[in-house]
Amino acid sequence: MYLQRIVLIISFAFMSLKFAYADPAGKDHAHKTPRGGIVQEAEGVKAEFLIDKDGQPKLYIYDKAMKPLERRDIQVKLTAKGHDGAQHNRELKAVKDPKGRMVYQGEPIKGLKDWDTAVVSVKTKDRWIHFRFSHH
Repeated sequence: MYLQRIVLIISFAFMSLKFAYADPAGKDHAHKTPRGGIVQEAEGVKAEFLIDKDGQPKLYIYDKAMKPLERRDIQVKLTAKGHDGAQHNRELKAVKDPKGRMVYQGEPIKGLKDWDTAVVSVKTKDRWIHFRFSHH
């Protein structure tokens, strides 16, 4: 009986330490992003992707130092997959957000409550750069 209590106390102590030092956001979300999206890097370019509460996909493009890149001469295509398996394709167009920053956004995806994966393809001049984002 005494040994069982000691094992229980030690187990509880380890569990307490685990929760005390756990990263509440998880490893995938450890870095704060400028607009609350998910950031991926490909070929020296960083992209932040999110789908807002209204289902509108948005992409922000940065250089390696996370300084916004403002380019209207690129083509952006999105393929997003919901948790239900439905696939949604959108073309994202360059616009200015209310603060005057460049954002590439597409038509809202109606009925999309949550998404699983998204592939954003960016065409610069004559080459494509592909970013893959996972959500949850």
